Amino acid sequence: MSLKIIYVNTPFWRAEVSRISLFYGSIDYEDIRISREDFLSAKINGFTKSGHYLPLRQIPVLIINNYSLTQTGAMSRYCGKLSGLYPKNDELLAAKIDQIIDICTDMTVLFSNYRKNVETIIKHNKRKEFFDNIIMKKMKLLENILLNDSTFKDPKALSIAEIAIWRIFGWFSSGLIEGFPTNFVKELKTIQMICLKVENLDFIKKWISKTYHPDYVRGNYT
Repeated sequence: MSLKIIYVNTPFWRAEVSRISLFYGSIDYEDIRISREDFLSAKINGFTKSGHYLPLRQIPVLIINNYSLTQTGAMSRYCGKLSGLYPKNDELLAAKIDQIIDICTDMTVLFSNYRKNVETIIKHNKRKEFFDNIIMKKMKLLENILLNDSTFKDPKALSIAEIAIWRIFGWFSSGLIEGFPTNFVKELKTIQMICLKVENLDFIKKWISKTYHPDYVRGNYT
């Protein structure tokens, strides 16, 4: 089987969940990191310069034997099943994981829409207000879900859900988003525990050493 992941050279959660899942499972794949210019061109014509097809003219895309699969949830589940980080025969656990992936997607879309539709008329100094009133509210709802379910609090448990939480909260708390605070994860105790658990896994440390720039801020979890 031939697997390729198409994305830019950044560890954003939408691509990292699939990348890390395959790395965890020692599954061979081609980690294709295109330039911004290549992506902007592909948004117009649907193909990268190397001829890889982007069905929605968006990334990430997972190419399976020349079939281009899009959407973060679908990609994450597929790679998770291959690597053992997503259940094949436990429908409830699968649904719980799906719920978390969908919430991560919701938060990403909230910020993306805000940036595109609102910031055309207001300044970045309003981002803190947006974070406090919209994003943090969503984060607290996720915290409540995790707090009241032992599934993801198990220090030995790992799925694509924990990887998604680690990366999206790393992104939100990294300081890379102008106007967002960097010290909020410690207020979300279950999320903080999950982030620290993933951050300290040996295979995650190997992945970071292999693919992350030494100066990249992965997040502020404490």
